[in-house]
Amino acid sequence: MKRMKRLIAVALAVGLLMSLPATANAASDETEATSRPTIEQVKERAQAAIDRRLDTLDTLTQRVTDSAHMTDAHKGVLLGEYATAEFGLAALGDEIAAATTGEELRELVPLIAKDFRIYLVVAPKSREVNASDRVGDVVERLDEAADTVAEAIRRGEEAGLDMSAAQRWLISARDDIAEARSTGVPVAGDVIGLQASDWEEPASSALQQGKRRLENAHIDIHKAKASLEKARDAIKDAIET
Repeated sequence: MKRMKRLIAVALAVGLLMSLPATANAASDETEATSRPTIEQVKERAQAAIDRRLDTLDTLTQRVTDSAHMTDAHKGVLLGEYATAEFGLAALGDEIAAATTGEELRELVPLIAKDFRIYLVVAPKSREVNASDRVGDVVERLDEAADTVAEAIRRGEEAGLDMSAAQRWLISARDDIAEARSTGVPVAGDVIGLQASDWEEPASSALQQGKRRLENAHIDIHKAKASLEKARDAIKDAIET
């Protein structure tokens, strides 16, 4: 009798253990089901992503409009693209809001990033266009400053002063100005035409190259300014000697 009781107990224990995986799987399935976002939650998140991009476009529009450096032609191109992107995002938002199935949302939601690339293409290229046009403004002013220094050197030489040191610094300055112009000014034209469909290539490489070229142009600008200061100092020294 005792042996029979032990066998029954063992059988009950084995039966209990066999039932545990099924219970655990059922709990896991229930957790997964409750953690999966609903259609309305997906729509809310998608609209939030659209709103963030629309806010960014508003900010870019204001910056481009207020830019003191960007050319009117470049402003026109970028502002037109912002308006088109805003219209497209709003239309996509309406499509997402009208969707009734998960399958529709799986097709529509990825387009928020894929079809617009506000953060990967539009914003970076806008910054580079503005920086490039700023380089153009700066090199023009540096050219004017170099011409003023050259005129001062010419007058000094006519007065019989030794302007050789000033002339060397002026040549160095003009070389750096020319380098900044050839390196930084073309960047705007190189990147302004980039579109969302250009991601990842050629957009990524073009933007990285543009950033490097602008950094180099800024270095050349600083060197040119320093050389012009040296030229002015040399002119003063020649006059006072």
